[in-house]
This record gives sequence, C-alpha cells and structure tokens, in this order.
Amino acid sequence: MEHLVAAGYSVIAPDLRGFGDSQAAPGPDQASGFDLLGDLIALLDHLGHGRVAVVGHDWGAEVGWTIVRLRPDRFGAIVSLSIPFTPRGDASLPQLLAANAPPDFYMLYFLQEGVAERELDSDPKAFLRRLFYTNWGGRPGTDVPIMRLGANGRLIDGLEEPPTSANLLTEQELDIYASSFARTGFRGALNTYRSLHRNWELLAGWADIAVDVPALYISGDRDIVLHFPGMKSMVEQMTSMLPQAAPPVILEGVGHFVQMERPGQVADLIASFLGRNHPCAGTSD
Repeated sequence: MEHLVAAGYSVIAPDLRGFGDSQAAPGPDQASGFDLLGDLIALLDHLGHGRVAVVGHDWGAEVGWTIVRLRPDRFGAIVSLSIPFTPRGDASLPQLLAANAPPDFYMLYFLQEGVAERELDSDPKAFLRRLFYTNWGGRPGTDVPIMRLGANGRLIDGLEEPPTSANLLTEQELDIYASSFARTGFRGALNTYRSLHRNWELLAGWADIAVDVPALYISGDRDIVLHFPGMKSMVEQMTSMLPQAAPPVILEGVGHFVQMERPGQVADLIASFLGRNHPCAGTSD
C-alpha cells in the first residue's frame, strides 16, 4: 500500500464481512459476492471515488472476479493474487468438492457449520501460526501443503508447527490476527466458504458475460491453490478466456501469501500493470 501511495495512487483496504473490525454476516446467505459488491460500492460512494481498480488475494480475489463482471463501470481493472478466473460451470465448488475431494480436505471441513469454528476458536493463535507456516514458500522442502485433517479429525493437527521462531509473520503481526479472531470468532470468516454455492446460483444471470476489464494474475509456484486439480490449466487459459488479460506471473519459491512473501516485487508488478491499464487514467483513484 505504501508503495502504491508513493506512486500517486489512493488505496482503500476494506475488511470483508466477518474479518478484522467489520461486522460479520449473520449467515452464509449474507456473505456472497453480491452482498460484498453492495458494501464496496457504498464505500466508494462514501469516499467519493467513481471507478477504481481492485486488487485482491484469495477471498478478496474471489470477490474481485465477481464484482468486475457485475459492475465494470465501478471496478475497471483487477489484479488477482492466488485465485485465477474460473468460468461458471455446471456445478458449484462445494458440489464439486463433495463429489471429488477427499473427505478430510480442509474446504469440506469449513463447509460444516459449527464444526470448524469450535476447533479454531479454541486457540486462534496456534491455528494461525501453523496455517501461515504451512503455506509459506520459505518452509523447508519443496512439497506443496495438503491442508487435510489430522488423524483425530482436527485441522490444526494436519498443519505443520514451525520448528523455530522462523515464520512468514513476526510474533507481533501474528498477535494482531490472533487477537482479532479471538474477539470475533471464525464463524464470520467461514461464512465466506459457505456462501460459495449461493454465489454460484446468483451468478447464473451473468454466466454468459465475459470479464472484459484489464486483468493480471500473480501467484507463487508453491501456492496450494495453483496445485488444485485443473487450476494450472485455468491459469494458462486466462489470456484466451479474458479479452484484456495480461500474461500470468508465477513467482518461484513462493507460497500462498504472495503479497506477504514478496511485497516489493508484487507492489512493483501492480504499479506497472496499473500504469498501463488503470481505469481512471490521469486521476489518483
């Protein structure tokens, strides 16, 4: 953010519903990309911004692909970190996971209301420490994380405990995340997973509309998402599926949290992309 501000851009960093200091949606039906689209347009109106570029990682990227399709007049470019564009298929992601993923896969665990939050709420810091470490590209070895439950049915036991203090985050940074989730619990954040089927249903009316704004995809070669079945193929097809997509950028030795692992490099890539493709050329939006 500081890098982009120094380059002359205004930067807005909203908390999605149920994250940080935001209010959580009461249930998954209020946590879809459509709900978040309304939140973001209200925020832009409040701050006096007309048309902006959206930069999102993981859930932010998932929301980003929805909002640039639905409202390209307000969101005129996208930089997606980790999550590539995927066209709406004949089944939602939860339906595909139920049919094809191993039953101990973390996403299926997150889809069970009340189950994951009981575990994660019991010790947010321990869970987050292992989550960030397991998905860090600097973790020893060359394997990609699996993110499956441990033998006793708990996710934390399927994640790696850092052998030393080495981790993606400092202890002070980890405390910020842990204290936030200790205050709110994980239910609001988990609702984003549980909104996936509803979001797929709602997008039916826009299934034939292409994402026709400038788009850039950035990820790491050790990102778990990039190793989901069929995901590398989706990344390779982005330039043919999206009329204004730039060639994807895959950074070597980088895990899931690419913007944390290579902040300067990612900021440079974003600034370069926006310099060529910003929806509000000549302004600081």
